Amino acid sequence: MELDKIMEEYGFTISSSCSGFEWYTKRIEHKGAEAFITITSDDELHLPESLDEPVWVNVSDLNSGNELEAPRRFESLKSYLDTLNPS
Repeated sequence: MELDKIMEEYGFTISSSCSGFEWYTKRIEHKGAEAFITITSDDELHLPESLDEPVWVNVSDLNSGNELEAPRRFESLKSYLDTLNPS
């Protein structure tokens, strides 16, 4: 199955910046605050290309963009997705 479709099943969409950075994002509620999750490849510049690729996961405040948790590195995108339930 295509990676974008798998991510969509978990509620993630693709976002990018004008400088070319790409990440998967998902809006969530985190300890009562509106927040969002971002997932990037290990180099933090682009989308992961497979479920086996290491990733960084960040949780940030939706309004300010400030981190609500320290970024976490997972050995693979699959290992992170295994901690979630599909939407």
